[in-house]
Amino acid sequence: MSSLLRHNEGTSAAPAIANIPAPQPEDYDWVLVSGFIVILTQVGFAFIGAGSVRYKNSQSVVIKVFLGLFLTVLIWWLFGYGFSFGDDFQTKFMGGTKLAGAKWEATAFGNDYTNFVFRASGAAVGTAILAGAAAERMTFLGWSIFSVLYSGFIYAGLTHWTLAAGWLSTLGFKDFSGAGVVFFAAGVAGLVLTVLLKPRKARFDNGATLDFNRHSPLYIGFGSLLVLAGWLFYNGGVVSQGAKSQYTQGLVAVNTLIAGATGGFFSFVIRHFQYGTSNLAALSRGVICGLVAVSAAADDMKPWTAFLYGVIAALIYSFLAKVMPAAHIDDPAEVVSVYLGSGFVGIVLSALFDTKAGAFYGFGAKLLGHQLLGLLIIFAWVTFFTLIILLAFKGFGILRIDAETENVGIDKAQCLGEAIVFANQVDEMPLIQQTELGNLRSSQLGSGLRSAFK
Repeated sequence: MSSLLRHNEGTSAAPAIANIPAPQPEDYDWVLVSGFIVILTQVGFAFIGAGSVRYKNSQSVVIKVFLGLFLTVLIWWLFGYGFSFGDDFQTKFMGGTKLAGAKWEATAFGNDYTNFVFRASGAAVGTAILAGAAAERMTFLGWSIFSVLYSGFIYAGLTHWTLAAGWLSTLGFKDFSGAGVVFFAAGVAGLVLTVLLKPRKARFDNGATLDFNRHSPLYIGFGSLLVLAGWLFYNGGVVSQGAKSQYTQGLVAVNTLIAGATGGFFSFVIRHFQYGTSNLAALSRGVICGLVAVSAAADDMKPWTAFLYGVIAALIYSFLAKVMPAAHIDDPAEVVSVYLGSGFVGIVLSALFDTKAGAFYGFGAKLLGHQLLGLLIIFAWVTFFTLIILLAFKGFGILRIDAETENVGIDKAQCLGEAIVFANQVDEMPLIQQTELGNLRSSQLGSGLRSAFK
């Protein structure tokens, strides 16, 4: 039993808490490469977003993801990095130096240039998640401004409080790579965003004949696999000593992989028992649920705990995925179910199973109080500023697209055509009607008949 309650590093049998190593120089090559790979997860998030919406809006979601990436990089260079990692003059609230690259340094124990690449790519992950919440309804102008304000101020403040040893981490809140400050926060912002945007037209109308099914579960599956691969580098890159800390680096990778695999498998099984179907979207989203949850403490848990994180994250996701539509909250990419729910699970479970401070390891419930308080503070901070920004957008008329654009589809109305244009798409419908497919109801065909063919 004692082996379950300890980390074993090398041949030592002493608890890891007694083997705290002296500070080591960072492995800049490892952190930099990790940042490069995390940038590539944007392709995964673009796939997920595009596959989660109707065909007529798939291109617009990819545009929002890429706009969010580029604007996040720019605002982080100008302000976000300084707000997050600049000198806060002992206030521990928000940095005020290192703006626009001023006085960046590269030493044996800190490299602003490398850190910027990794941290800006992480900030862009949060923005990419929110592109799913804005899907099919938000204007490009509103989205662009919101991306800048969210990543450059709302998220940057949270980063300084926690990941840069600000006041919240000093208080006792623990978050390894961002289960709370990145993913839970994005889920909260996504909830506010999708509620204020209101459901897509006729989404919950009684007797509505419009098809709101996701147009490509394949895209969701491909995207989730790309995100899984990138997440190993995202969590791994937080271990900035890289090869100089092989035990922690390997432990983080193992826990990340186990939690992701567990979340995907159990989400798939639960959905099968719920509806009697084999659902690729549930399998794919479940993977991300496990990854989000384990990010709370991937460096301070045993692999069996990562398995538990994945199971509980899958249960919460499956519950929220059913509750959200029942509450008439239209969330096409299931941002709230995946990120808010799993981020909450990860932060709370870390209070129990963190090997250096968790209640399960004999450290009492003090960390649980800190974690719950931290989640409450994150929720309040994100909700307050997101609400103010979006209400201002609504007042200026730049929050939601107009009714005509929504009917036609953003791709046709604003993006010079749909994502894929088939050479013979005008003649497809008469051809289909001449075959046995023409005798089937549209509900039997599922998403096979695109609105472009009509």
